[in-house]
Amino acid sequence: MNEITTTLNDFLVNTKSSSALILNGKGKLITSLHLDYGDSVAAMSAAILSMSEKFLSDLDKGTLKQLFLKTTEGVVIGNKISGSNFIIAFSKDGSNLGLLMRSTDEVSNELSKNSLLK
Repeated sequence: MNEITTTLNDFLVNTKSSSALILNGKGKLITSLHLDYGDSVAAMSAAILSMSEKFLSDLDKGTLKQLFLKTTEGVVIGNKISGSNFIIAFSKDGSNLGLLMRSTDEVSNELSKNSLLK
């Protein structure tokens, strides 16, 4: 677990994201950094991700890989790690959106190699 937290922390530093979490498809929090109420955020994120996956499936548009939400206070990126595990990253700065989306995809690939997230 320590390796996962270290990878997540490095991701936050490199992307200047404000917080992040990793959750499974049932909404159970695996780990989070700099996030109040991580369990609640994980459960709400799982609902959004599940609905998005169902939406794409019903429209026969493939499977969900990455989800982007733009808010008045920044951006939220959700990325599938493996199986039903996801990473969710929060950033107050949307100007680095391309880098954030790419970095989230890269850290997802790195995390997918961890036996706890397979």
